[in-house]
Amino acid sequence: MRITSQKMKKISLLYILTYFALNSSAISQTLIDNYNPPNKLRVFIDGCERRDGGCDMDYIRTEITAVDFYRDNEMADVFLLINNNRSGGGGRQYQLIFIGQQNIYAGRRDTLYVNNKQTDTDFEVREKLTRFIKLGLAPFVAKTKAGEGVDINMKTDQSDLEDTRQESVDSWNYWVFNVGSDANFEIEELSRQINFGGDFNINRITNEWKISISGRVSERLRTTIQKEPRVDQNGAPVLDNNGNQIIDEIENNFDVSEFGFGHQLVKSISPRWSYGYDVEGRQNTRFNYKFQVSIRPALEFNFFPESEQNSRFLRVNYGIEVRNNSYVEETIYGAVQETRALQSLRASLGLNQRWGNLQVGYRLRNYLDDFSFWTTGMSVSAEVRVTGNFSFYVRAEGNYVKDQIYLASGDFSEQDILSGRVTLPSAYTIDTRFGFNYRFGSNLNNFVNQRFFGRANFVGND
Repeated sequence: MRITSQKMKKISLLYILTYFALNSSAISQTLIDNYNPPNKLRVFIDGCERRDGGCDMDYIRTEITAVDFYRDNEMADVFLLINNNRSGGGGRQYQLIFIGQQNIYAGRRDTLYVNNKQTDTDFEVREKLTRFIKLGLAPFVAKTKAGEGVDINMKTDQSDLEDTRQESVDSWNYWVFNVGSDANFEIEELSRQINFGGDFNINRITNEWKISISGRVSERLRTTIQKEPRVDQNGAPVLDNNGNQIIDEIENNFDVSEFGFGHQLVKSISPRWSYGYDVEGRQNTRFNYKFQVSIRPALEFNFFPESEQNSRFLRVNYGIEVRNNSYVEETIYGAVQETRALQSLRASLGLNQRWGNLQVGYRLRNYLDDFSFWTTGMSVSAEVRVTGNFSFYVRAEGNYVKDQIYLASGDFSEQDILSGRVTLPSAYTIDTRFGFNYRFGSNLNNFVNQRFFGRANFVGND
């Protein structure tokens, strides 16, 4: 009897199906026996050290106990990166990026956004942020033994849904208004200083438009008392009835006032291009400005779409500015009032990644009527995690200044200089701060204990 190739294929398929049918339970049991889920999920959180009142690691560790929090990012199963930005209504938007790193979680990635209103308190912000962290960790925790004891409540409050529907139709048309004031008093035996001021801010921010109007006024009143022995015309000490030299108290008063306003309008052309203008006015006696007003139309390009601004941006901005300056004192160039035009180029780079965050800014400007007046400067701010236990940070800013056209002529007293009433000529300014941190020992970071919390709740000098 001859067996064709087609019949042979059918017989082979039949044998394979029969084998799996008879041994399916054994195969399934083998897979189940080989799968041993971890006891707890190991989590590393980056971004909460940049505290803003809402991201509270102590609260997060207290509310989420089904996972182990690790200090070493390389040992964690899940890396949680938290970025945040101001939103249009004056609130704050958090971006939560969940990145699976090891074991069965490797390659898994998810992103959640948490929007908070400007009127939300720190308590409300941290409660909502922690709730979203729980939601994002839930799929990872479900694959651990600890997940067996987690109770997930899928009920929603109907009032929350009603608030969402109401917010979609904004009776204020996205306009936000802020008014505030502040004061500070510092009193010592031989000096006292009073700072007070007020400010307002009006803005409207959407995906297409950015409009802001702001103003601020501040006053600094400083009084110092000098004790000087009294002498007569011949330089001899003047004594009181008890034979002690008389000490005179000489009072010096200083007043530094500042006033300013600003207006900005920006229109989005595309996900990368935008144009707009800035209008600013200010009074600053320290910089010899009785009043300065300026307008700067500009064009900006972002190499990355604005939708990625929480994670990365590279913006280049070019503008032409016209300034009208009225000075308190005649300048070293003989001007009391003048109008000047200048051009400026600004660039800014921002990265928020697993290895840390980096921000770099650069600017270059010069006056169009005299190119010998120019300034350039750069600032760098970075927090970099080299390994799981070693990190460093650097903050540096440097400016090369060749356009101090506002410097006042004439001589100034030592008190004027020490009190900051005047600005001295300087060809450059440099400000740096840097450091590193190396951590070793236990990597678990689960416990919160704030007993004897330093001197945070006490005043005075020990």
